[in-house]
Amino acid sequence: MDAEDQFLQNVFAGEKQFVIPVFQRNYSWGQEELEALWSDIQNLLEADSISEEHFIGTFVVMPGNHRPGTVPEYLVIDGQQRLISLTLFLSAIRDYAAEIGGEKYTNFAEEINKKYLIDEFKDGVEKFKVVSRAEDRDALFAIVEQESVDGDLADTSIYSSYEFLYERIDDLNGDDELQTLDRLKQIIIQQLPLVMITTSEDENPYAIFETLNERGLQLEESDLIRNHVFMQLSLTEQDQFNDDHWMPFEQKFEETDRHGGVDLTEFYRDYMMRNGEYVQKNEIYHQFKQRTADLTPHELVDKLSYYADLYLWIHRPGTAPREELTDALERIQYLEIGTAHQLILNLLDRWNSDELSLDELLDILHGLESFVLRRFICGRSTRGYYRTFPIAARSIEDGNEIESLFAYLESQGWPDDAELFDNINRFDMYNRDKKKTWLILWTLEEQFGHQEPVQYDELTIEHVMPQTIDDNEWGDEWKDMLGEEWERIHDQWLHALGNLTLSGYNPELSNRPFAEKRELLMESHVELNSYFEDLERWTEDKIRERNQDLAERVASIWTIPDIDDT
Repeated sequence: MDAEDQFLQNVFAGEKQFVIPVFQRNYSWGQEELEALWSDIQNLLEADSISEEHFIGTFVVMPGNHRPGTVPEYLVIDGQQRLISLTLFLSAIRDYAAEIGGEKYTNFAEEINKKYLIDEFKDGVEKFKVVSRAEDRDALFAIVEQESVDGDLADTSIYSSYEFLYERIDDLNGDDELQTLDRLKQIIIQQLPLVMITTSEDENPYAIFETLNERGLQLEESDLIRNHVFMQLSLTEQDQFNDDHWMPFEQKFEETDRHGGVDLTEFYRDYMMRNGEYVQKNEIYHQFKQRTADLTPHELVDKLSYYADLYLWIHRPGTAPREELTDALERIQYLEIGTAHQLILNLLDRWNSDELSLDELLDILHGLESFVLRRFICGRSTRGYYRTFPIAARSIEDGNEIESLFAYLESQGWPDDAELFDNINRFDMYNRDKKKTWLILWTLEEQFGHQEPVQYDELTIEHVMPQTIDDNEWGDEWKDMLGEEWERIHDQWLHALGNLTLSGYNPELSNRPFAEKRELLMESHVELNSYFEDLERWTEDKIRERNQDLAERVASIWTIPDIDDT
């Protein structure tokens, strides 16, 4: 990283161009910021010595991709608001002089134009010293090229700032207008020192952006990736590429009326990890550059768009093309295993490419459920999942996808029935994870094969033995039913699977005695609750019996695959 003390006349000297990258926000300076700039310049204008200076801050730039025969580009990482504002100020001084007319004023205006605003020997976009984001570009270029500004362009922040600065020049009313205009120009190009930091290609731009962004905005790795892609295109190509390809790709991830937004940076990471190569969170940008170096921007966006559609099935299961796949992916959401998204992306691609049948894909997704839920019930750690699932993707063998994947998962600890039964009697399922508990109860209920659809969105998890046993009439009934060790029983079995069910009457059930709860549970039409129909008492033995019964059903639903180790 090179840092130099500079003035604007040196910054704009020679053949170079300063480009505002696409990840930057639009130009947004308003009256408050412009008043501050004007105040600083006015103080220098009124100073006794022309040697006085006012430091305007640090500008950080990064060399762009310089192609032979083109103007060298520098991407403005920090300082775009000031750079554009000073460009507008110089344009206003030029235009004020040109408006007065006469040879001296015209020559003065031309000097500003050709030295600090445009390169008279270049055409198109290459002629401009400063190139703003596409959304600001028409207004900025119109001002620099001294074209009329009207319609929508007149309502932009760019033009409002230009008008503000032009009016301040008009308010000066000096005796010698050319001398005053020349002093303003000299102040801008020679009395506003700055530090120009130029990064090298070896440095990590993510750290620089994060540290030096002038507004303290949190920039994502996806912003750097977007900028990297656009750097491969000439400025004249960027707008069309953005409209036709890049914007439609990124819009896939935005919030809609039916779905929440999906993190684009996480997509890039999962996309790169889909074949089992681990990518650290702070290395997404660098790894992306390396792994996509052989693709043109158009090839890249086509590939990303393809995988984006598959990836969004995971986050928005209702968009998947088959009902069975929607159901399976909805179940995966309850597992909350974002670390497995790259593995699932791999599998969806294999199915979409006809390498897996739908039945094979569904078998694998169900196996993934079994692996996660059995480990959950057995209290196995999830800390290693961030490595387990990428390696699982790498373990998949073409033509032997199911057995190879399941063999790897078994090697990572896929609890058998004995371990499952041993742990389920002392596992506080509800207290540990309500979403996985809901998935288990929902699946157990689904096994009854309802003739009419059950409105699961109207059901909640209900504790048969209540979460609170109070010192009142209801509480006394529960204490009598549970016996002298009611506190131990309550503590041990409250959140166990055997004490949980589904009901649409949760508020009404509350802490009621078992007899009253049983009647309400029978009215819910939830088949799980048929278990309570002939029970008179809800004791530790009954909870244990139901817990074992449900455990056996869990084991039969989420089985361990029979893997041939030979």
